[in-house]
Amino acid sequence: MGVLMVGEIEALGGLATAGLAAQALDGETSGHAGDGLCANCAATVGGKFCANCGQAAHVHRSLLHVGEEFLHGITHFDGKAWQTLPMLLFRPGRLTREYIFGRRARYVAPVPLFLLVVFTMVLVFSMVAPSNFGVNVLDTKMTVAEAKAGLEQTNKALADINTALYNARDGGKAKAEEIAVLETARAASNMARKRFEARILGKPPADGETRSSVLEAIKQANADGKLNINVGSPELAAKVHHALENPELALYKIQGVAYKFSFLLVPLSLPWLWLLFFWKRGVRMYDHAVFSLYSISFMSLLFTAVSVLFAIGVTSPLVYVTLLLLVPLVHMYAQLRGTYAVSAFGAAWRTFVLANLSIAVLSVYASLMFILGLID
Repeated sequence: MGVLMVGEIEALGGLATAGLAAQALDGETSGHAGDGLCANCAATVGGKFCANCGQAAHVHRSLLHVGEEFLHGITHFDGKAWQTLPMLLFRPGRLTREYIFGRRARYVAPVPLFLLVVFTMVLVFSMVAPSNFGVNVLDTKMTVAEAKAGLEQTNKALADINTALYNARDGGKAKAEEIAVLETARAASNMARKRFEARILGKPPADGETRSSVLEAIKQANADGKLNINVGSPELAAKVHHALENPELALYKIQGVAYKFSFLLVPLSLPWLWLLFFWKRGVRMYDHAVFSLYSISFMSLLFTAVSVLFAIGVTSPLVYVTLLLLVPLVHMYAQLRGTYAVSAFGAAWRTFVLANLSIAVLSVYASLMFILGLID
């Protein structure tokens, strides 16, 4: 609970910071008209802004204006957000192309939008994230029938895990990491089974079983020396093992590092975009950077929406398959075709290639964040 509260506070602070940064990058708020001398450079002012330095003529000093600036910084009440977001959602190719070729006044620039969306995602994740990753048998929303169904599925999964573990050990060719993963999965399944059984019997589980089964299994496997972690350095491996003594704190650190370094997704994506268009005349690396920033902003909004749907109890697999598989592909296709003015076939094959490359980029990014988070 303490870690979660700290995460929410940091997320709110990050959101405010993002709003102010976006305001600084995307333009200042306007003041009211006023005559006299500029408070910044002392030049004569005859309108809303100083002709010498550009500062607003009227300088607010009211508490109400602090709230106004905060709201403006976060939501861009000047109207740009309400023009940019619909375009990002439904016409991403046109939005990206128009910004690249100079029609920028009506839109939120890609960097401020990226900052706002990422920190908004942080805030939402911190508020809707479950307290643990296992099934909470103390949740009164879970019926006995649901617990029985969960127990049946868990028993099937546990049987498959035990079979895979037996074959891995018997074959003599399995890596230590593979066996460790299977043992961790088996420990998590056993704890989940006990919790389902406790719910069916109508009694609370033992004290140690009310926490995340996955995190507990990782902690136990680490304590038993069953996790063989190879990061290229014994010193770094020792730090990782030390971090996993408290998996909940380690997970919190990994999430924090992932948010802070989310901008690394852009440079990681640029080489692949360049490869897809290096023979096309008139396409520059700047174009790819704008494409990446707007694309990542959309995906962040999508993940935010998915997390909210999950938090409010939407369980339909069709909804999540559509949102996490179909929608990203359609959006990527539309953005590629509109941004780079390619044919339908050109956009289609690039979508297929880029989707697979995106998985590779995310894997590299996740690995980096995992290591950085654990050794921090």
